[in-house]
Amino acid sequence: MKRKNHLYRSFLLLLVGGLLAYGLSELLVAVGPIAGYHFKGFNPLSDLLDTTANQSSETLSIPLDESDNPLDPKEALESSTGAIGDSTGRTQVAIDTLPPLELSSRLVDYSEGQSALRRLRAALREGRSRAVRIAFVGDSFIEGDILVEPFRQALQQTYGGQGVGYVPLTSPVARFRQSIQQRFEGAWQETSANKSKSRSLFTLAETFATATAAASTSYKLKSAADRVTLHYVSDSIPVAITYGINGGERQRAELPASHGALAEYTLPQSGVKRVELATEGGDGTRFYGVCFDGVTGISVDNYSLRGSSGAKLNAVSSALTAQLSRFRPYDLIVLSYGLNVVSAQDNNDSYDWYYAAMAKSIEHIQKLYPHATILLMSLSDRATLREGEIHPLNGVARVLRIQHRLAQRYGLLFWNTHEAMASLGGIQGFVDKGWAAKDYTHISMAGGRQLAKLLTADLIGDEE
Repeated sequence: MKRKNHLYRSFLLLLVGGLLAYGLSELLVAVGPIAGYHFKGFNPLSDLLDTTANQSSETLSIPLDESDNPLDPKEALESSTGAIGDSTGRTQVAIDTLPPLELSSRLVDYSEGQSALRRLRAALREGRSRAVRIAFVGDSFIEGDILVEPFRQALQQTYGGQGVGYVPLTSPVARFRQSIQQRFEGAWQETSANKSKSRSLFTLAETFATATAAASTSYKLKSAADRVTLHYVSDSIPVAITYGINGGERQRAELPASHGALAEYTLPQSGVKRVELATEGGDGTRFYGVCFDGVTGISVDNYSLRGSSGAKLNAVSSALTAQLSRFRPYDLIVLSYGLNVVSAQDNNDSYDWYYAAMAKSIEHIQKLYPHATILLMSLSDRATLREGEIHPLNGVARVLRIQHRLAQRYGLLFWNTHEAMASLGGIQGFVDKGWAAKDYTHISMAGGRQLAKLLTADLIGDEE
């Protein structure tokens, strides 16, 4: 009997000790970041309990059938050439201690002499006499022209411009993108950087389409564009296409052989509101997209790629991108990433691996576009549902600080998307107002309009 009591008391002591250790661990995890330290949580019951958060998949406008999956650290490191890793896949790069993210404004200029913002505002004013080009490169946060469409409209209303810029030949978001109506049918095959190991096939779009047989695509704009161009890569023979403009008679055209280089074909008509394109396919031609622009004014391209973290921008082809820059020399490149980095199941990650991978991507983009201003948009506010309660993701703060440090290191413009959302009620306020989906991750068109107002106002400043 005494032996049983002794075992019982020992078990109780072990249980109490474990619970105390767990409580202390949770306290350090919560309080540590405030003091500048990060502790890994300890859960003695982790093997017995399912601690996975139950996230809602209900959305307002964005389908989540192929939604944002957390980036694999090993994959990120493999795509980041030059990163030093150990056998576990963790990077051993030394990064500066991240300071508290206490900024005087949402928009900060870390360029030399804080000249980038002045150059950008001067370029915008030149939109009345030349084409000023802006590219958004990001993940599903801007997919379907969310945030980008109202941003584009605001700048075009102020500085002039037409059209919606770049549109792919096929798109998983064609059914809900509101800035242009797109339909496609036939034997199209889409290739994306997320599913390809090639480092020689992609521009900033990180996607292209080929036709194995007859295929067609049609576009319908809200307002006319005076300049419509098709980007493609072919081999040594001309490429035959047919096209129709504004419902008129179909025309046949031969696209000159490009011999592996990126080429541009301009449709011979202005005032374009409808376009139908068709090809017989089977010749291996890669179609990179159609661009709808004005001759002067602001043009804003949306290069969104679902599931992307930004780590594979390091794989963008230098040759193809140099050729693209001849046709579309960007004054401003906006990088919008982070949704696919943070996970509800990875709250104790330091994300040093992401710093290493994204640093390589930024370096690559700066080499490809040495004259462009680069704006890094931070990760947005995110949360998850757990037992009916809304919980912010711990990793958001860490990734936010890393993005801030990257902007400092590389002399970029930095826009605090998280702070912008916080000023409007945060992700919970967005969901309550119908500005975000109930996955507490993706914003809706309405939420995008709210953020676009703030971004536009910050970039223009007192210029107008």
